[in-house]
Amino acid sequence: MELKEQNKNPKKNILVITHQLSRTGAPIVLLDMIHVFWERGFQIEVITMLDGELREELEKMQIPITVQEHFLQQADEFFAYAGRFDLVVANTLVTFEALHLLKYMRIPVLWWLHEGRQYFEYFQKVLPDFRQLPPNIHIFSVGHYVQQVIEDLYGITTEILHFGIEDKYISCQRNTDNKVRFLTAGTYSKVKAQDVLVEAIRGLPKDYLHRAEFFFCGSEQMYDESIFLPVKKLSEEYENVTLLHQLSRSDTLAWMEQCDCLIVPSRVDPIPTVAVEMMMKGNLCLCTEVCGIAHYIEDGVNGFTVPQEDVEALRKKIIFIIEQNHNLDMVRKAGREIYNLYFSEKVFMSKILNIVEQFQLESKED
Repeated sequence: MELKEQNKNPKKNILVITHQLSRTGAPIVLLDMIHVFWERGFQIEVITMLDGELREELEKMQIPITVQEHFLQQADEFFAYAGRFDLVVANTLVTFEALHLLKYMRIPVLWWLHEGRQYFEYFQKVLPDFRQLPPNIHIFSVGHYVQQVIEDLYGITTEILHFGIEDKYISCQRNTDNKVRFLTAGTYSKVKAQDVLVEAIRGLPKDYLHRAEFFFCGSEQMYDESIFLPVKKLSEEYENVTLLHQLSRSDTLAWMEQCDCLIVPSRVDPIPTVAVEMMMKGNLCLCTEVCGIAHYIEDGVNGFTVPQEDVEALRKKIIFIIEQNHNLDMVRKAGREIYNLYFSEKVFMSKILNIVEQFQLESKED
């Protein structure tokens, strides 16, 4: 790693470590955190283990970026480099190598975790023992689901740090052609469970099928073939099923304005960013009960939930939404209130700046 010149503006130098810069949930919400720091004049540098499309956004802010896959082999160099910062933000479990080094330093570290239980179990042998981390390492869970996983596995309680989404609400007119449009956005994987949705769509009665349209978006370069191919086949057989391919964040938000309901059929999903964005847009969200956002959803009041992998329950809920679409504005309004209370940019900004101030006070006491 090339060492950079000492940052100016002491006590406001932040090092951000992320596993990648892809246009996926955890890196996207990390970018929003970086924006908060950048707008406050903090000096920021980023280490990413894998490059990606979000590099362009960081370069617009003139934030230095280093690509580094491993840390332990370059421990001395990392100690010298990281020691010049006042705060480190490590994003996701995958940055665990850096944490093994940071636990020997006195720099406050915010380790922001987004993963489901299966990732904790997969990395179990290489993760540091959360019960024995020194006081400079502060673990934050993105939501109640992750918080519960950590408590179950390690017996410790972590603080929750929800992400914040910029408010891009536009009052949308309901479609006048009596078509109800459903959107599903996410990586084609077992976890995201688009195969369950495919089965639910195939079982819809013809009269309801004709009143609906279904749109799928996600990367078609990296995918689980057993999940993507059923979606592709469905789109080839059904005129009202469309593959939108991988969309940019702005394009995804634009499609949310054109659709009535977002479906999140996941088998596991700590907090789907797209669900929060759909609620921010003032539209309906239908998700499985294992999704982190379901913690805030009361079925039929501010959104809709179904058990995971329950094809029949999902199909019935889709039918209900098709039938009642024009009578669900109160549900839409209540769903947007979830965004306002827990995931707005204002709430997030206040929370993260308070955390930074708290860390600085702890550092001075040391």
